[in-house]
Amino acid sequence: MKIRILLPLALLLVASAEAGAQYNEWYWGATYSTSLPLGDQKAFTGGDGGQAFSFRGATVEGRKIINEHVSAGVSFGWHVFNSSGEETNTVGNLTLTGNQFRYTNAFPMFANVHYYFGQQGALRPYVGANVGAIFQERRVDVSLYSIAQDNWHFAVAPEVGVVSRSGGWCEAS
Repeated sequence: MKIRILLPLALLLVASAEAGAQYNEWYWGATYSTSLPLGDQKAFTGGDGGQAFSFRGATVEGRKIINEHVSAGVSFGWHVFNSSGEETNTVGNLTLTGNQFRYTNAFPMFANVHYYFGQQGALRPYVGANVGAIFQERRVDVSLYSIAQDNWHFAVAPEVGVVSRSGGWCEAS
């Protein structure tokens, strides 16, 4: 049982380990992501009997260092929301009553650019923008029946953070 927990944790730490980066090189990271449903998403899977917060998510990101202050890259994620409960709902001409299980799987896919402030080798605040699409699958399961709906959405995600890169952040070789 412990290996099931320790192995993914070890892989996550190795995947996100800090390494000295040079211009025109890529660096990669993997993160565990949490999500809070809002709006229609909360109504679908976060309402009565649903989760107010999702702890099921992961993101993999790669950034290519362009110069001392700019990086560009890609980001891919997977976020899951779910709820269950006794409900009666009408979808089109079909009315379903029973214990319903509702799922949303969201897959954000972004291109991004980041600007880093400050000097090399110190704490560096940054701002970034992610632009791309989110593929979303919503599914309702009742007994033997399953109703699924797939959608694509345009998305923009701003980003603010701080990085610490000692010993090589954007040093020219």
